[in-house]
Amino acid sequence: MTQFQGSTIQKAIAVGLNQLQVEREQVSVDVISEGRSGFLGFGKKPAIVDIKPISSIKNLVAETESQTQQIEAIKQYLDQILTAMHLEHQILEAQASDSLVFDVQIAESYQSRLIGHHGKNVNALQTLIQEYAYRLGYREQPVMIDSGGYRQRRKTALIALSNFKSQQVAATHKPVYLDPMPAIERKIVYQNLADNPEVAVRTRGQGLQKHLIIRPVGHH
Repeated sequence: MTQFQGSTIQKAIAVGLNQLQVEREQVSVDVISEGRSGFLGFGKKPAIVDIKPISSIKNLVAETESQTQQIEAIKQYLDQILTAMHLEHQILEAQASDSLVFDVQIAESYQSRLIGHHGKNVNALQTLIQEYAYRLGYREQPVMIDSGGYRQRRKTALIALSNFKSQQVAATHKPVYLDPMPAIERKIVYQNLADNPEVAVRTRGQGLQKHLIIRPVGHH
């Protein structure tokens, strides 16, 4: 708990300092609400402050700086690989809700070379970059490599494919096997079929040969 209340801001701070057993110069104070005295007791609201030890703030700043350096190192590593492939490019960095995205801006004529058949090249590149991120100690979010909106197009295709296959399984009561795909794509299929009561999705295989089986519910 880092938020404390009092009839005034100063009293709220005093409550916090007393409970945390620290001195004023050891903490950082943010005022959440200045409070309100009200009229004849009506509409009265307490003052609320957020108190954090300065040491924890310093640690947070240090962690943020470390993450920034790691992200920059990952970006430079990706840049070196693309340069070695003789691909003229620009890398845009973005934080998505569930991943760190590096969007490779490249001439349309080179898109197929970068992405490969069914994303084989860009997925291999992503695996390489993800492994490098792990080596650096960056584990806050998975790293995703995208280019020309490929990931969204592939997601749309996988959703359509899994919908069609699930309908096939429900009609025939026989399992179907999808081609091997990376974890990021398997996750799309899992999430798409998670609420389908007629089918169950399972992963089989090892390494790059991991693939999905869509089975009718109750099939073993």
